[in-house]
Amino acid sequence: MRPKSPFPKVYHHKPTGQDAVVVRDPDGKRRTVYLGQHGSADAQRRYREVLAEHLAGKPVATARAAKQQASTWPLVGQLVAAFLQHAQRYYVAPDGTPSREIQNLECAVRTLAKLRGNRPTDRITIRDILEVRQALVDARETYKNGRRLQNGLSRRYVNAIVRRMKAVFRWGVEQRLVPASTWHELSALRGIPAGRGGVPDHPPVEAVPWSMVEPILPFLVPTIRDAVLVQWWSGMRPAETLAMTRRQLDASGATWLYRLAQHKGTWRGRDRIVALGPKAQAILLPRLSLAPDTPMFSGRTAWNERRAAKRCARKTPATKQMRNRDRRGERHAETVAEQLRVDEYRRAIHVACDQASVPRWSPHRLRHAAGTRIAKEIGIEAARAALGHTDVSTTRRYAAGADTAIAADVAQRLG
Repeated sequence: MRPKSPFPKVYHHKPTGQDAVVVRDPDGKRRTVYLGQHGSADAQRRYREVLAEHLAGKPVATARAAKQQASTWPLVGQLVAAFLQHAQRYYVAPDGTPSREIQNLECAVRTLAKLRGNRPTDRITIRDILEVRQALVDARETYKNGRRLQNGLSRRYVNAIVRRMKAVFRWGVEQRLVPASTWHELSALRGIPAGRGGVPDHPPVEAVPWSMVEPILPFLVPTIRDAVLVQWWSGMRPAETLAMTRRQLDASGATWLYRLAQHKGTWRGRDRIVALGPKAQAILLPRLSLAPDTPMFSGRTAWNERRAAKRCARKTPATKQMRNRDRRGERHAETVAEQLRVDEYRRAIHVACDQASVPRWSPHRLRHAAGTRIAKEIGIEAARAALGHTDVSTTRRYAAGADTAIAADVAQRLG
């Protein structure tokens, strides 16, 4: 057996909130030495003093556990509950619809409330947040937006969760629910750098080639197929494509302009205008007869098209049960939302990929494909303007494949 270490280990004495260490006298009697507040520099210094006295054979004076005074600050669980109520009122669009940031915040504070919900906010240290972060990293099976991730959360997602947890404490300082010293300490916590901490990094999103887009088009209903093609030619985000209405579309000029009423940068006071060329116009032209506020890529229309395609593919005569099922489907179609959700859009593409025996790809890769194509043929600044970025460094992530293609062309000509 491996010999026992002569160095006693420090443990957290939770009833008193202190670090403690157990030493053994020469006569074999065990003594508990309380070192000070858990995780503090004084406790570490006192531990080194106790360790030196113990190894030198000197008697170690034990201090009685000091009772911690009751805190007058609220608990972390109360802080989280108050912040989520604030988020329901704060993170809303101009039309009153809740933002997706609310779901992100709920995911971020769930682990914090579970592990540190009963601790007063004035006794939260940077070590507590590190332990919460490590719990997220060590989880073998974690959940993100209701989906189980077998390989755990990625490094970027863990860093985003920690940033949102720190934002909760920053808001608590504004509301006098958290002492400023707590926030000052937590602000020193940095994110996990790439290649450190044993946290996996997902591979970067790559542009989907046309050879993987074209085979799935026959397996998509017309509404989804047109949305895919418009996104391919324009480089819009999936949510921007699905939110398009005739009221937001200016079709008076040679180049149509799509002025988004709500987009990713609305809260920053930025405008988002998408220019649509002839190829995208040809796809949208039959849909200009819709009502001004009806989505051009309606979820209800896609549902009816899917039902009609299944009915046309029916090989047996319609029975009474089939007709009853069709009537139930017609009643259900009236309850389907007009606004097609991004997850429904992605799921339809994945099903078509399976039917076409093509590797699955997500609709956001169409935006990367447009950025790569524009950067290669015209330039990175043109891609920045087309994608709606304010900083060209962001565009370079979307047009990563263009640099490789340009370098290969240079090598072919001059190498």
